[in-house]
Amino acid sequence: MAKLQQLFTQTQENYELIPQFLDQLLEADVYCLGVQDADNTIQFQVLETPDGEQAIPFFVELESIYSAFGSQVEHFTINTRKMFEMTQGATLVLNPTSELSKEFSPEEIQSILNMDTE
Repeated sequence: MAKLQQLFTQTQENYELIPQFLDQLLEADVYCLGVQDADNTIQFQVLETPDGEQAIPFFVELESIYSAFGSQVEHFTINTRKMFEMTQGATLVLNPTSELSKEFSPEEIQSILNMDTE
């Protein structure tokens, strides 16, 4: 997973890496705040963005959750593509508690999913 975080960091200096990052992100499992029960029912925890909007946070590395929320916080792992499909219409934020974060708008998520199926 560290490779994905490293690639995410590199996209800030080299925009040509963004498609590669998005491809790898869609294939990766990420960490979300919330609960997944025995029936696989998922409840995402929602955070408020600095703009006052609701967003679902997700993280590339588990350490990011632990350092921001403590190791007792409820979280689960999910494939990014599955999460994007489940949360269509919502705003998602990658690594919201770190210096480098990325907000994904509902339209952007839809276009990423559409790109992937072409």
